[in-house]
Amino acid sequence: MTELDVRELPPSERHGRIHDAFAELAPGETLTIVNDHDPKPLYHEMAAELPAFDADGYAVTREGPSKFIAELPKAAGDESGGDDSVDDDPSGDAANDDSAPADRARVADLDGEPHADAFPGKEPKTIRLSLAAGERVPEHEHPDRTVLFHVLEGAVDVALDGDSHPVEAGEILRFEGESAVEPTAREDSVALVVLAPRAEA
Repeated sequence: MTELDVRELPPSERHGRIHDAFAELAPGETLTIVNDHDPKPLYHEMAAELPAFDADGYAVTREGPSKFIAELPKAAGDESGGDDSVDDDPSGDAANDDSAPADRARVADLDGEPHADAFPGKEPKTIRLSLAAGERVPEHEHPDRTVLFHVLEGAVDVALDGDSHPVEAGEILRFEGESAVEPTAREDSVALVVLAPRAEA
């Protein structure tokens, strides 16, 4: 088990250090982090962007007003050594080969709540987000990505750096991932979130 205490790090450096430490884990290992606040935004960020993250195995305990201990497990089946595009199932080669003409997924069939990855290991990340009325995703960021937030059903208030942007079924909101985003469902809602990496200048 690897432990990382980030409480003394500047907030701007914490997520980067955690991502680096998580990438070094072997499949089935767990990264334990010690933080001064509930790391729920980090959970949502990793669940959306890292197929190797075992979101179901995530756990957090509070040991004081400014001490939270979170367990971030790496999926046991992840043998890619950090390359999430590797698939050990030979029958899935065509579906996971970037040269394949097309991939298709049915939104209603995707497993995972509130996040489900439509095309694990593929870019751009395409996430199905399901929220019950009043449910929200805590404020988080998607650095170095452009985000398309497409509401398929319902209505969602998407706060960007504190400014609310109502998005209704059939509408798409586009924004840069450096903005702190916090979606809140006004009614039972389903959205498709595309996280596209930006080309380096």
